[in-house]
Amino acid sequence: MKRAAILAVLLSVTACGIPKSQYDAAIQEEQRKAKEQHDADAKALADASSKIMALEGQQTDAETKAQLEELRAQKAAADARARLFDDFVKKFQKMVDAGKLDITTRRGQIVLALATDVLFDQGKTEIKPEGKTALEEVAAALKGVSGRRFQVAGHTDTYPIKTKEFPSNWELSNARALAVVKLLIEKGVKPESLSAAGYAEFDPAQSNGSPTGRAKNRRIEIVLVPNIEELVKIPELRPATPPKPPTPPPATTAPKPPTPPPATTAKKP
Repeated sequence: MKRAAILAVLLSVTACGIPKSQYDAAIQEEQRKAKEQHDADAKALADASSKIMALEGQQTDAETKAQLEELRAQKAAADARARLFDDFVKKFQKMVDAGKLDITTRRGQIVLALATDVLFDQGKTEIKPEGKTALEEVAAALKGVSGRRFQVAGHTDTYPIKTKEFPSNWELSNARALAVVKLLIEKGVKPESLSAAGYAEFDPAQSNGSPTGRAKNRRIEIVLVPNIEELVKIPELRPATPPKPPTPPPATTAPKPPTPPPATTAKKP
């Protein structure tokens, strides 16, 4: 089963004209980015812990207490994201190893990415047999995740499409996302936990300047929507203090005009 899945992926890649070595390099780059993000989260977690320990040893006035609470909230959010990411990696490790799925973090969100070349034929929205097999595995894992919501997002490369059914990549990407949502529901994922969106070519994961980059951009992403309590507290916005008007110069007394000389009476000749 696993060998057949890998073979299907390789055949799809070859059909798109992308050498296997280039595709493997792209996969390794995605894995490197995911590790870097994971390491950055771990460092942020350690930094927050150090700052918390330092503040706890100080005299806590009101401002220090507020800083301490905010740091604790940030640490808890980073800790929760790290645990969640590790949990998802474990759930989907077999699919990642088989090259059928990537797990990354983008904009602070956990993203499961599947290449549309495996899921769909060019310009089509009907899911191929190997794509259905991959999505069945995804559905089996998502069914075990409670209390979470997922957005299924369709993405394309910059190659334009203009047909009666799909006037642009917006319609194509949205229709593909809906097709994936319907299959996930069919396989047991709760419909209230899913939503669909189409981004066309306007949210690329890599540059569209190469066949490898375009292949990575043709994808379906299943994005874990964060719960509101996981979001880092946004600082309160305070109105700006209006500038004080300039102080007018002190009033000065206008100088008195010079006193005219006293009038004199002309002498008669």
